[in-house]
Amino acid sequence: MSSSYDYLKVDVVAPGVAVVTLNRGAVNAISEDMFDEIRAFFENVGHDDGLDAVVVTGAGDRAFSAGNDLHEFLELNPDNGDQRMARVWRSLKAVYEASIPVIAAVNGPALGSGFAIVSCADLVVASERSTYCLPELKVGVLGGAKFAARMIPEQAMRRMLFTADPVTAEEMVRWGAPFEVVSHDRLLPQAIELATHVAGKGKNAVRLAKSAMNGCEALSLFDGYSLEQTYTVRMSGYPEARIATQATVDRLAANRLRSVESR
Repeated sequence: MSSSYDYLKVDVVAPGVAVVTLNRGAVNAISEDMFDEIRAFFENVGHDDGLDAVVVTGAGDRAFSAGNDLHEFLELNPDNGDQRMARVWRSLKAVYEASIPVIAAVNGPALGSGFAIVSCADLVVASERSTYCLPELKVGVLGGAKFAARMIPEQAMRRMLFTADPVTAEEMVRWGAPFEVVSHDRLLPQAIELATHVAGKGKNAVRLAKSAMNGCEALSLFDGYSLEQTYTVRMSGYPEARIATQATVDRLAANRLRSVESR
């Protein structure tokens, strides 16, 4: 795993687990070059680096990420917009499609594309201080609403978009966001603990489960289940699956025996 990034800091913090920190300026605003680094990291993470889960967080205490660098938006126009927005699209897609689970540890405000990164993660641990915002209408752009709708109901997302008001982690949870909200000083330890727990489920199992869930998300109930079944069949070809099944069978048999003996 390359660590030669200008705007990302990568630290292996436990067996199979790394923390990648968004690290640019006071509020981790994301430039086009930083989007390219995000894409490069998440496209490659989990392949040949020994990692099975990754935590993404923001540097400092001021923000997880304030989203796109607005100075670059001043240069955006209909002639260059499609190409420039494609760099953003590819980086967010890389987070969503990372081969291993991504846990967002949201340490402060997550705005715009910063909120989109959180929405692309598999799991979210949120500081009690964190806030979430779709500021696009206030700053003269659009984009990001679809990511928010992955976490909260459509009308809650529309409220965020039309008002451009920040929303607390507690409000997000009330609206249905699957956040685990913790005290600020427990944020990173809790996220690393969760990532370690996930990584311990087995290299092949974790990767197949991630791929299956991504494939199922946009499908109907039974189309999704049908796809999931194909992953069950693929999983059966790995020795770790048979070992896990046998261990469960043995444990259940032992529990039944103890129950009989206790009568």
